[in-house]
Amino acid sequence: MIDLNEYDLPLSERLLITLHNLCATSGEMARKSGELAEILHTSIDEINQNLDRHVSDGYVAAFADNEGNRKFYLTNTGIIRVCSLFS
Repeated sequence: MIDLNEYDLPLSERLLITLHNLCATSGEMARKSGELAEILHTSIDEINQNLDRHVSDGYVAAFADNEGNRKFYLTNTGIIRVCSLFS
């Protein structure tokens, strides 16, 4: 059996796991890239690049809130992707 440590994974996958762990699975629970950058100890630019790729792949949805901040949450496909990392 392989011992999978979240920190051994690439940033792109850690980002999906973080969204899942934060319950960011709907617009009401969506998170800003700055919040995610703080949690993952990396730059906002790097987070945004990964988030844009995940949006293109259908794992993450993005929208602008009432204040114009871009927010992100996992789609159903993204939730399945996270679960598949550990099965």
